[in-house]
Amino acid sequence: MIRSTVAEQYWKMNQQSEVLALPKLDFAELVQGCDFVAERRENDSLQGFMLGISAGKGADNFGYQWFLARFDDFLFVDRVVVDQDFHRTGVATSLYDDALHWCRQHGIARIVCQIHDRPPNPAARALHLALGFQEIESVMLPSRNIVTMFQRSTAIATP
Repeated sequence: MIRSTVAEQYWKMNQQSEVLALPKLDFAELVQGCDFVAERRENDSLQGFMLGISAGKGADNFGYQWFLARFDDFLFVDRVVVDQDFHRTGVATSLYDDALHWCRQHGIARIVCQIHDRPPNPAARALHLALGFQEIESVMLPSRNIVTMFQRSTAIATP
């Protein structure tokens, strides 16, 4: 369970994103429905956070439902939010390292997410491709935004 003060910090950081902004109560519901939450802090200052929902957990979210119709086993990364001052410093990569570790502990085979193409998010696309994610399909959301669905295996590669 996330403390309300922490959830408030997450919400404030989340609101800096035009695409990810949510009313406070909707965001609180989202956080409560997540079974994976990771964050990075430096001297008690929030650098970034990640929220994820595993298959079967249930979420009223278009992206989550899209993946649920196709896969039985996944962690849907609903959002990765990093403070502007910490972009390109490894915060998002370290959050994904936590997600991979958590998935392996829980026997989850893949991590999935959606990256916005309209409006575009080239930094997120580049990050996910660098982390080994593969594009599945581009989809128009009910909001008329366009996203590309991505997946990545959680298996540890061996030489």
